[in-house]
Amino acid sequence: MTGGDLRRILSKNLKLLRSQRSLSQMELAEKADISIPFLSNIERSNKWPYPDTLVKIAKALEVEVYTLFQDNSPQKPDNFQNTLSQFKKDLAVSLHKSVAASIDNSLETISAHYIGEKDRA
Repeated sequence: MTGGDLRRILSKNLKLLRSQRSLSQMELAEKADISIPFLSNIERSNKWPYPDTLVKIAKALEVEVYTLFQDNSPQKPDNFQNTLSQFKKDLAVSLHKSVAASIDNSLETISAHYIGEKDRA
């Protein structure tokens, strides 16, 4: 693993953790007592923070410092393909159920309207 790899992982994790906590860069920068441009540069892998700054950022995100460097990216393309395949299947089932429920609701509405028209005549 290279220094560039560590910066990439830190960048990805900062963005992810900040997003999960619904924090803007400004909010996180304030909580960590660092400037917004500096945080932005860290998130873009342009700057490397001092260890004390990493501790401030981790505290602001309510995580341990090591969490900022955990590489959770998929290691094997096969796992990624399997995940995509399962997602596609789950999505198809979900869409099928949603479409079927929508059709059923539409048919009930049409039927109720038709019966109402018939009663008025």
